[in-house]
Amino acid sequence: MGERGVSSRYAYWSDRAVCRVAQDEGIDIAPGWKTKITVFKVPILSTGVDFEREARTLYRHEVADRIERAVGDLAVEDFVTPPPVGYAKGLGRVEFSRFVCPDPNSAVLNVQTSASDGSRVVVCLFGSRDNIAGFMGVHDREVSGWSSSAMWAVHEWLATRCAVNNSQWDDAESISVEAMKIATDQGTNESFRANPDQPWTRGFAFGDAPNSEWFAEIYSDVILDKDRWSLDEPVDRILVGAPLWVRTPRSAVRRYRDYRRRFNHQDSSPPSSSTSTERGESTIGGGFGSGRRP
Repeated sequence: MGERGVSSRYAYWSDRAVCRVAQDEGIDIAPGWKTKITVFKVPILSTGVDFEREARTLYRHEVADRIERAVGDLAVEDFVTPPPVGYAKGLGRVEFSRFVCPDPNSAVLNVQTSASDGSRVVVCLFGSRDNIAGFMGVHDREVSGWSSSAMWAVHEWLATRCAVNNSQWDDAESISVEAMKIATDQGTNESFRANPDQPWTRGFAFGDAPNSEWFAEIYSDVILDKDRWSLDEPVDRILVGAPLWVRTPRSAVRRYRDYRRRFNHQDSSPPSSSTSTERGESTIGGGFGSGRRP
């Protein structure tokens, strides 16, 4: 949960994913009972005046709290737990971008973090642009860049919740690496290669939310064979799934449109009115390279 006294809002919320998890786990998120209030009653006549209050729909934070409590330790936060995990959550930077694929409403979020044992973990969360709040810049004009030829395979794999993979990337590690490249490197262009520490120069990316609480259902969870892969940035584990929500402090959102305006005017410094974030655990736009060892 967030820090007490800090106002937060949801940068991402999926009713569909929330309801699916609630149904799968038997979690009650339905509105409460109607409330009946008797103002007065005449005992002899057995009459009175009653008022009924309609059942109240739960607020998002109430639904999120119920799910987190019910899922409990099944939601892994420190990725020293052996795979596979069914749910994951965390606190940190979440980057938002469009998933270039046959579905124009698709989006992909990425989280890059480290477990307590030092292993590097990338979480790739695929969802819908319809579930992203407007303040993230989801409808802003995009910058173009590289798109993956594996998008068809990854899109089909996700449609089965990562249960069926009939592509040329026919094992869990290979398809997961392709999904990670889409989440972190899609949109790479000349500007981004020249400024890898400035994520707003990456094509198709439209914002990030530092210090965010996120919760996700995980479909695929693999530990990479270090002897097999040669990536530009070290990665030990890749999780692929769907986000339920991303909750962020109101002041901690970076809308890349504003940063691009400054960048295009030959000033790459962040706008003073926006909240900046340090590189921290993230390999912001550093790129994970292309692949297998020879």
